[in-house]
Amino acid sequence: MENSFEDSQRFGNDLKVILLGNVSSGKTSIVERYINNIFRDKLRATISPNFAYKLIKKNNTIYRVHFWDIPGQDRSPQITSVFCRDAHGFIFCCDALVKKSREDIITWKKSLENVLDTSDIPLIILENKCDLLGKENDYNKNIEELKKFSEENNFLGAFRTSALNGYNINNAINFLVDEIINKVEKEEEENKKLNNKENGRKSLRLNEINVQKAKSNKCC
Repeated sequence: MENSFEDSQRFGNDLKVILLGNVSSGKTSIVERYINNIFRDKLRATISPNFAYKLIKKNNTIYRVHFWDIPGQDRSPQITSVFCRDAHGFIFCCDALVKKSREDIITWKKSLENVLDTSDIPLIILENKCDLLGKENDYNKNIEELKKFSEENNFLGAFRTSALNGYNINNAINFLVDEIINKVEKEEEENKKLNNKENGRKSLRLNEINVQKAKSNKCC
């Protein structure tokens, strides 16, 4: 994945990624770190959706990736279909120090599945604030538990991250964006093949009609 746009040839589709998770799981800070590489120590809790985007180039195509930061709710999260419409991927955020925060991801996922079929949409988990676990060598302590949790609940992947120092933020989100772009490009290629086949059929039918007309003219 590249961030230099000088020799890019075209713009691809706009892509939409939604962040979900409890209050104080770090969603807003994660987006700010990924897009602007900054961290603000004091942020108010998100009370309405925040929107930001980043230009990403892959295979000489520039994609505008929009990030929707949905307000966190610690009790009975409610997700509306309006927010989820046309989403290409989801990031579920939780707090590495709060066990219940990880468990609540399942509640968020179920709420999402009430309004959207996610079977063909990439979903990942970011267990944020791993800088509070100790030194960097401790960041991935017991990471296998997180990965097992991710696999058992049908997530594409799970990562420990720190919006504070930037640890693993780019790797995790780039992983998701790569998956989304690969999926979009594959769908575009399949649609192109279908269109070519359909155009071929139309051309063949047109030729057959012209041949029949030619024969009819000769008969007369």
